[in-house]
Amino acid sequence: METIKLLIIEDEPAQIKVYRDVIGLYNKKSEIKFICEVCKTFEEGEQALKSPDFDAAIIDLKLSNSEELEGRKLVEAVYQKIRIPIVIYSGSIAQIDDIQENALLKKKLRTEKLTDVLDEITAIYKTGITTFLRPSGSIDEKLTQIFWNHLSKDIDIWIKHNNPNTLLRYILLHFQEYLEINFDGEFEDYHPFEVYIKPSIKKNLHTGDLIKYQENHYVVLTPACDIVFQRPQGQEEAKRKADYVVLVKAKHFEYKKMCIDKKGNVNKDKIGSFVKNSSYRYHYLPPLDGNNGFLVDFQDIKSVPIASLSDLERIATVAASFIKDIISRFSNYYSRQGQPTFNQDGIIDELYNKK
Repeated sequence: METIKLLIIEDEPAQIKVYRDVIGLYNKKSEIKFICEVCKTFEEGEQALKSPDFDAAIIDLKLSNSEELEGRKLVEAVYQKIRIPIVIYSGSIAQIDDIQENALLKKKLRTEKLTDVLDEITAIYKTGITTFLRPSGSIDEKLTQIFWNHLSKDIDIWIKHNNPNTLLRYILLHFQEYLEINFDGEFEDYHPFEVYIKPSIKKNLHTGDLIKYQENHYVVLTPACDIVFQRPQGQEEAKRKADYVVLVKAKHFEYKKMCIDKKGNVNKDKIGSFVKNSSYRYHYLPPLDGNNGFLVDFQDIKSVPIASLSDLERIATVAASFIKDIISRFSNYYSRQGQPTFNQDGIIDELYNKK
């Protein structure tokens, strides 16, 4: 039986009873059951969060008769420090307008249905995010596997090298290898959203960035060795080698215009030809932020002075595994030479009719 371990931080006995009653009824109807731990004071909640073996937390803002919002301190202790979703469920929401909501930090008034809150927590749990990010979760299991199966055999190299950041990259490369296969050892399909890193991590413009510039979307193709800031030996100022950046246009995939058959209907096979990159000219990027995806158009490129790109918007970065393919296909598109046409139909007829 799957269970969601829920931390409830609430001091009012009547509200605690509501929680227990609603969750009891919810568990009778749901395949995934909630197991609750209730903390009634700030100190109890703080202590519970030191061993965060929870899938989510519901926190009241006022945990005593004082005017101080002790629950806010607990939210601040969790937010960006502990990897669990938080729901602030209180009648004092107006006093925390400065706390910004996001998908994993919600503010709910007590007037909102508690079952809706439980539904949201369950939906997040089903993604697996709390299972593999919690201590002793699947990420920890994989790291333990890497520690004993790989690092234990080559640690002498890293003792001599003595660069923690390099070792971390080495560990993550092994981790990536494990993530590409499923429990049966077979390669697993990527989810389309894995094509992107959003928001971009690198501080400055980089190869593979999907940008918005002058109301259009582009992908940066300039090689990383030219676009990153480098400080040559003996020089104080870091500079880029490139004065210009090569951009290739990424058009919104308007399949209802581009994939029409002779009868005026949308043709599924034509959609497939774009999505599967059958055309030399285009490279398909999957949907982002609700659109239908992009077509990177290798015929629509421009070279722009780096100094003029100060007003660009970095939307995302195309992940390394995928930008390599775009650059490779871009190179192949412009290296095509073709050959003069000869009478292929005549040869086909001759071979077909040959006895």
